[in-house]
Amino acid sequence: MKIVFHEKFYTSDYAMDPAASSGRIQSIMNVLSKNPEYEIITPEPASKENILRAHTESHYNYIKRRDLLFEMASLAAGGAILAAEEAYEGNPTFALIRPPGHHASANSCWGFCFFNNMSISLLRLFSENKIKSAFILDFDLHTGEDYIFHIIS
Repeated sequence: MKIVFHEKFYTSDYAMDPAASSGRIQSIMNVLSKNPEYEIITPEPASKENILRAHTESHYNYIKRRDLLFEMASLAAGGAILAAEEAYEGNPTFALIRPPGHHASANSCWGFCFFNNMSISLLRLFSENKIKSAFILDFDLHTGEDYIFHIIS
């Protein structure tokens, strides 16, 4: 299995949310790094073109005003793209990325989600004619709600 991860994801200074604390991701990596069958692969930040497939220009510029936040959010979106590309190629892949993105919409964000990583990654595959549709089951334990999204061409 491939694990998408970047050392910068240990950074927690981009958000004041306790969910961004550095210890949370460290404990996950401690477990994953012990398995010799897992290959750690490093993402690059998502391009503006990729981000704008899911977000408005004003939202992109809003996030870009905070340098560290923009760096982290772009890197997380790039991690999702890398995971999607690997999965498309048939490689089992897990993306350990932050910040998450499921609370970000085209022109807003909350819950320390800034870019919608899943949307960005799937719209990238869609733009490359690799997929025609996708099914996402998103469950968010802190709200107790389940969300199901189905992107249809």
